[in-house]
Amino acid sequence: MQVSRNNLLFVLLFAGGIILPTAILSYLSFRNIQNEVYLAQKNFDENLSAFQNEVEDAIEKEQAKIYQETKAASLFLYEQPQGLLDFGHATEFKSVEGIEAIFLFNKGTLIYPDLSSRNFFKSPDFSSSVATPQSINLYQEETAGFKDSLSQRIYLAKRSKSLKPTSFFFETHDDQIQNLLGLIRFYYKQKNYDEALKLLSILENSPHQQGYLHADLTRAVNLLHFEILVKQRKHQEAQDYCLSVLVQFLEKQDIDDVSSSKFFFETAFTQILSFEKLAQDKREAFWNLRENFNRQLGYMDILHHHKDQFQEILNDVVSSKEGILYRNTDDATLFKMSYPYLSGDQVVIAKLDRNAYRTRLLNRLKTVTQSFKNIPFSITEKNDSLILGSIPKDAPIIGQHEISEALDWEFTLYEKDMQDIRKETRHRMFLMYGLMLFALITVIFGSFFMFRFITQERKLLAMKANFLSSVSHELKTPLTSIKMFAEMMARGRLQKAEKVQEYSTLIGKEASRLENLIGAILNYTRMEHGTGAFKWERLDFSICAKKVFDAVEDIGVEKGLTFYTHFEPNVFVMGDYTALYSLVQNLIDNAIKYTEAPGDITIDVKSEDDWIVFSVADTGIGIASSEQKNIFNDFYRVGDEMTRSTKGSGLGLATVKRVAETHKATISLVSKPGKGSTFTVKFKRAE
Repeated sequence: MQVSRNNLLFVLLFAGGIILPTAILSYLSFRNIQNEVYLAQKNFDENLSAFQNEVEDAIEKEQAKIYQETKAASLFLYEQPQGLLDFGHATEFKSVEGIEAIFLFNKGTLIYPDLSSRNFFKSPDFSSSVATPQSINLYQEETAGFKDSLSQRIYLAKRSKSLKPTSFFFETHDDQIQNLLGLIRFYYKQKNYDEALKLLSILENSPHQQGYLHADLTRAVNLLHFEILVKQRKHQEAQDYCLSVLVQFLEKQDIDDVSSSKFFFETAFTQILSFEKLAQDKREAFWNLRENFNRQLGYMDILHHHKDQFQEILNDVVSSKEGILYRNTDDATLFKMSYPYLSGDQVVIAKLDRNAYRTRLLNRLKTVTQSFKNIPFSITEKNDSLILGSIPKDAPIIGQHEISEALDWEFTLYEKDMQDIRKETRHRMFLMYGLMLFALITVIFGSFFMFRFITQERKLLAMKANFLSSVSHELKTPLTSIKMFAEMMARGRLQKAEKVQEYSTLIGKEASRLENLIGAILNYTRMEHGTGAFKWERLDFSICAKKVFDAVEDIGVEKGLTFYTHFEPNVFVMGDYTALYSLVQNLIDNAIKYTEAPGDITIDVKSEDDWIVFSVADTGIGIASSEQKNIFNDFYRVGDEMTRSTKGSGLGLATVKRVAETHKATISLVSKPGKGSTFTVKFKRAE
């Protein structure tokens, strides 16, 4: 049979769209694979240059971002009021990740932080409650007449009923102070807070005694004084006392007790904020004091510890183009920002938080290096400690230069070993060869299945043609007989009643033949619509099989065949009656068709455990093993002389198979040529 036009077009498209391009791509791929080593080396050189540029660009962009953030923070500091109480809410302060402290100068004068007392008490929140340094001694009048420490000791001894006055007479000034501190501790433990406050006031208001105390002990005395007032619930006096200490601190010329002062003020401000009856306006003001003042104290501590470095970098001249200058020491890293980043005479000096700054740059670099995993590089600090990348052994250095002035980072690129390039190339070559081989195998298998599909389609077309020819002949033959006999009877040519009866019987048989053929075609069509066309019910399979046998028994008996039947009662299955009837009818009809007289046909319906078994065995012509795999295909008929001489449509066993599959039954065949065939169908027993 000729290949159809559609199939020919399909073959041409397959060859032109898949086979030819695959062959061309395979050829080009083989050529490119041969040059893979050269291409890999060239690709490495190109990636090397791109990688270097991206690393430098990443560092520059991150540093530029830090500069912009520092500029924004410095502008905020310059524009804000400098008085601590007028500084605004602490949340408005703009910190920069990687920067520990920012110092703002204008014409060489420190603008921020400014711990001077000028304009400090402009805020109306505190104008009415600030205690002056002169009023810090709550009991000054009581001790004003004492001319020396000895008189004070005598006075204290008289006030203390539990101690002897002679215990206060010591030879040295140090002994006097130590004994006074001992008395304060004693009164504090005895909860005699008034006496403890009087002694604390003596220490705080006597310059020669106060001078003895070093900074940490001075703040400890202040904190004890404050805590006693809080324990006595003298909250207003505690606030006044805290602000008085603050005034004294701000009026000092040299601030050398930053850390201890920071602890005192932070503790005092926190306790004041816990007062329940504190007015809202004062609460907000003390909140700003705690946050902003402590921050400035921390900055002043940094300035105090690195004052020489600050002075040096402040005096250094910055390039008018760059506006950035770094100074590194073992203790700190500072950078100076001026024009063109800042306007006029403004100068910002920032101290880097090395760990945070380092982490920030590393995070930016890691995003770059992830895209260039095959390039050997290293980033090291000035002490040669490795930060990022790796140092290949005995690898030549291609380039080396500094990439971060702030951290003294050194960026090094290494030449890649040719063995590594060949190794990577070998992996890629194997991968490309594998992909090509897979593509070729896919094309070969595709071609095989395509041509097999075309062959099967040709066979199917041939079987359909045979089916149409057979069905046409099957329809035409009985119709011709019916028409001929009907015309003879209509024209009155039959005078004898016996002939009329004979012809009437023939017409009935031919009509039944037509009915069976049309029924087979209709059943096959119904099978193609799936289970939706079925009417499921619980039925006795033996009754169905017995009814079919009764209908066809006369045909087999007239042909000279002997039937052996067994129909076990009450064998129920779930199924469609019409479909099961068609299955039984096709199997028994085939047994009758292909069994010559004298022959035997055995029909058996029985139950086995959970199964209902239906079998039809005959002693007919049998089926060759080479044909058995095809007999259930649509329109297929065995190419045997006996088969060809037997009328049929090729749909009987195809219908049997579809009915069995729809009912989830199994069908099997045992057959030998000349010995007969046995078809067995097993159904699941209905519950």
